[in-house]
Amino acid sequence: MRGIVLMNPNYIIGDLHTNESFAIQKIVTDKYIEEKNISPVILNPYQLYPYYTIPHVLLSNLQNKKADTIDCLVLHSIETMERFIYIYPEKWLDLCGYFKEIICVVDQTPVRKNEVN
Repeated sequence: MRGIVLMNPNYIIGDLHTNESFAIQKIVTDKYIEEKNISPVILNPYQLYPYYTIPHVLLSNLQNKKADTIDCLVLHSIETMERFIYIYPEKWLDLCGYFKEIICVVDQTPVRKNEVN
């Protein structure tokens, strides 16, 4: 299975600092990807990390690459993207259109792209 990881470095888990929250997102998501044998898709050879933190950049890279549908978009939780979804609902739908499914690691339940809005 091939996928792209999208994390939010500004999301706060409970009372933790943003750095701690991001570290938890990364640990939990990396573990999930490893357990499920998800191969990261690298769209931009110059990207520093095998994950994205800016949804606009991910969408732009997908559009520029004219990428085929990718198996999954892996998120720590849908809450990490709530602000983006609220402010840019049409961009979120465009982004979701590039993936067969959206996986939220925290509840580990695949979310169909038409259910995420």
